Amino acid sequence: MMLKSNVYDIIIIGAGIVGASVAYKLGEFNDNLKVAVIDKELKTNKHQTGRNSGVIHSGVYYPKGSLKSENCLSGYSQL
Repeated sequence: MMLKSNVYDIIIIGAGIVGASVAYKLGEFNDNLKVAVIDKELKTNKHQTGRNSGVIHSGVYYPKGSLKSENCLSGYSQL
């Protein structure tokens, strides 16, 4: 399949958790954006995403109010 880059505003390479999340957030940010997500596989999560530990870090290991803690809590709430 050939994508014409002038048809899309953004093309994301990779349909794992990061690529899918970026596409989702872009859609939330601006629903007029034309976003394409492409991957070499027919299904999502066939590589790194499907093989990580699946842990959602809650931020309890970091000092309360630290940037790392806030980042973990923000990510957790967005799931």
